[in-house]
Amino acid sequence: MFKLKPLAKVVLAASFGWVSLTCVACLAAKAEIEIEVSLKERYLWLKDSGAVVKRYPIAIGAPESPTMPGVYSILKKIKDPTYYSKSHHKVFPAGPNDPVGVRFMPYFKSAEDGKVYAVHGTAWPRWVHLRAAASLGCIRMLNSDVIEVFDQVEVGTPVVIR
Repeated sequence: MFKLKPLAKVVLAASFGWVSLTCVACLAAKAEIEIEVSLKERYLWLKDSGAVVKRYPIAIGAPESPTMPGVYSILKKIKDPTYYSKSHHKVFPAGPNDPVGVRFMPYFKSAEDGKVYAVHGTAWPRWVHLRAAASLGCIRMLNSDVIEVFDQVEVGTPVVIR
């Protein structure tokens, strides 16, 4: 699925009159993972070195609270988030009925109003099945799909929204 690029750093070490090869670090270089989102098509692609690994349906921001195009990166990864609704003055505990689902990956925080935009799950899978423009600007995925993506990205993974 992912192409790992081997990277080995080998140095010569001389001691006691003999020469030996010592492996200082034998590491696999990190795959070049990226998230790409099409607002027009309403799909999220998980890519590795430019090649599509998998495509996922998404819901995006409603016209009054659009998802903003741009180039961002994953700021955090939150498993089983708790959501606080300012409009309802209510805390939603972690779980599938949480409006942000079972995983939350913020990629942008507005300096103007502090609003956070994220790739996250949803308690309303119908929005995703319809690929609706219905959220408050975030990218919503099916909970099973967001878990897959969450497990394959790191903090700092690029998020390209076009």
